[in-house]
Amino acid sequence: MTGDSAGPKRTLSAITLALFAGLAGAATANTPAPGSELARFQAYKQQQQSAFEQYRSAYLNAFDAYRKAVLAHWDDAPLSDRHKLVQYSDDKRQRTEVDYQSGTITIAVVHQPDQIPDPAQIQASLAQLVQEDVASAQAADPIMAELDSAPGATMATPLPLVPELNQQLDGPEQDSHARLAQMVANAEVNTRPREYSAERLAALQAELKAQEQAALRELERQQELIALARAETPEQAEPAPVPASQSAAVVSQSLERQQALTTAYQARAEDPTSKQITTYRIQLPSQSLQKRARPFLPQAQQQSAQFEVELELVLAIMQAESSFNPMARSHIPAFGLMQIVPGSAGRDVREKFENSSQPPSAEELYQPELNIRFGSAYLNILDQRYLRGVSDPQSRLYCVIAAYNTGAGNVAKAFNADGSRRLKSALPRINAMAPEAVYQHLLEHLPYEETRKYLKKVRSYQEGYAALGDTLRL
Repeated sequence: MTGDSAGPKRTLSAITLALFAGLAGAATANTPAPGSELARFQAYKQQQQSAFEQYRSAYLNAFDAYRKAVLAHWDDAPLSDRHKLVQYSDDKRQRTEVDYQSGTITIAVVHQPDQIPDPAQIQASLAQLVQEDVASAQAADPIMAELDSAPGATMATPLPLVPELNQQLDGPEQDSHARLAQMVANAEVNTRPREYSAERLAALQAELKAQEQAALRELERQQELIALARAETPEQAEPAPVPASQSAAVVSQSLERQQALTTAYQARAEDPTSKQITTYRIQLPSQSLQKRARPFLPQAQQQSAQFEVELELVLAIMQAESSFNPMARSHIPAFGLMQIVPGSAGRDVREKFENSSQPPSAEELYQPELNIRFGSAYLNILDQRYLRGVSDPQSRLYCVIAAYNTGAGNVAKAFNADGSRRLKSALPRINAMAPEAVYQHLLEHLPYEETRKYLKKVRSYQEGYAALGDTLRL
């Protein structure tokens, strides 16, 4: 793939609705006779796999096309992800990056060597950021504009993109301008030549490799959901391996994208035009856990109570998944505060609680209230359905946290000596362990390092919120 899109736009919601519809139910026959439950289930399975492939390809086409446009002006091309919001000006010569994890805003400008940007330009960009809310940022998202033609639903209460910045500018307009000017004056400023280097190309290639690995893991999750839907009980589900042809297609697609990126990047490296990049890095005021979580507390309290999960767990998952970035987007892609994949966790929630096979759209998942609902409901499914066989509540909590990131099947795999992802064979061993032993075993044996780190982070965050006690609640 070259990243250039062709043909009419197809929305993610249209793709998923068309291809995910119609789960036929659990199969009971041994042979897939035409019209049988098993035949219908196998047809559904093929539809589901095709849906994931089309869903991901549509997103990656838009991602690659926009990144190519950015690389026409920059020697790197950071785009929005789980913990960062990245916006480019229409002419692609200015970039604003909000890092929710580090609490920084970075504004960078590509310019001629004799045209260093005026601090007033940086101040104006900060002022513009103050005016943005989640809805307007969603509407202006160039990648999602290629995928979703339908406008996002209106949010009941506008949510600012950077609450810490907005809080600094409360008060008279004159004072606000003065504070903005002071923030720019205190910024860390760096100017460097634009240079298309092998190191920067390697970083871009690494991002493509991460997208490939995320896709392979999501294919595992799809197999798990198919097995869970077919089994009479979650304990009896035994996910099949990802078909080799499907894995090979993902790897092949990734290699094509890497080759296209290398060709385009090397062509840019031969451009003799001399440019510089000046960066202003602005540190936002530090925020306590309570302040970072406060904009989302009302919905988190409501949804955690409705779906019978701990408020502290919902907030900890939110922090680990997005650092409270309501515009978070990951490689799969997953969307929003609690990083919901529309066609897996999103559809699972819809089927269990809304009697619908239609997965949520990206527009819906960018709405904090709906995203928190989906995330809380999925935690409920993991706790009260898929992992209900774990008898100790604390042990089950650790398993739920890991499963939120990697699926219940990979939790089972950590405990099965044969490497299978069958819960039924893992449960006796889990239930024979003390909770702390379960936690340590997961840290040592979960299949993916990312999930092992994720479990540690969420546990730490949850303990931090628990320490706040009643002061956390509104």
